[in-house]
Amino acid sequence: MLVYLLALLCLALLALLYHYIPNRKIFGCFCLTLLLVAGIAYFANQRQSNQPVMSEARKYELQQQQKIFTDWYAEYQKNVDEMDHNWQWYHNILENFKEQNIDIQTAYVRLKQLEEDSRLLRDRVYGLTPPQELGDECYDLCISLNQKAAGYIEAQCRTITLSRAASDPVHILTDDPAEQSRALQQIMIRESPEELFIADEISGIRNQLAIPEDDMPGKANN
Repeated sequence: MLVYLLALLCLALLALLYHYIPNRKIFGCFCLTLLLVAGIAYFANQRQSNQPVMSEARKYELQQQQKIFTDWYAEYQKNVDEMDHNWQWYHNILENFKEQNIDIQTAYVRLKQLEEDSRLLRDRVYGLTPPQELGDECYDLCISLNQKAAGYIEAQCRTITLSRAASDPVHILTDDPAEQSRALQQIMIRESPEELFIADEISGIRNQLAIPEDDMPGKANN
């Protein structure tokens, strides 16, 4: 009913325009433009209306998948945060030694403790496998997330282990703190892991688990 009222209103406005616009060519162009816009709006609405409506069973399945992934990803993010914390601590140790705030013995002891902590974290990263309940696409993307985290922590552990060995007072090759610091800085530059970039996987998982806005609970269909 509302559509018919709007149509009658448009006809009345066109009649007024026809009466008050002296140039019929301008009026014709205006009508043609109006028809074109109306046609585009009509076909766009038809295309949207023809999209299949998600079933309640599918929506429930996606909601369950979202919960499974969210729980798993919370643990994954904890590991990532701890990797960041360890890496900041590693840089802090090297910087303190470079600034001669600590001696080589203290740097060695701290690097040895960090090495042990990083190995424990590496075990947790490898143990956090994706849930089997996830759909195939999401499961594969989570595997990719795991592989990237594993590669990152492996590179961290290797860098920290080499730094710890280079700072061992028993085997160190020079007594000059400046030379010792340069050796540690070179290991850091050469062995540091590449940035952990997981945005593509997260975007893919969100797309896989997305529920159309019109089908979200509480959304009314017009």
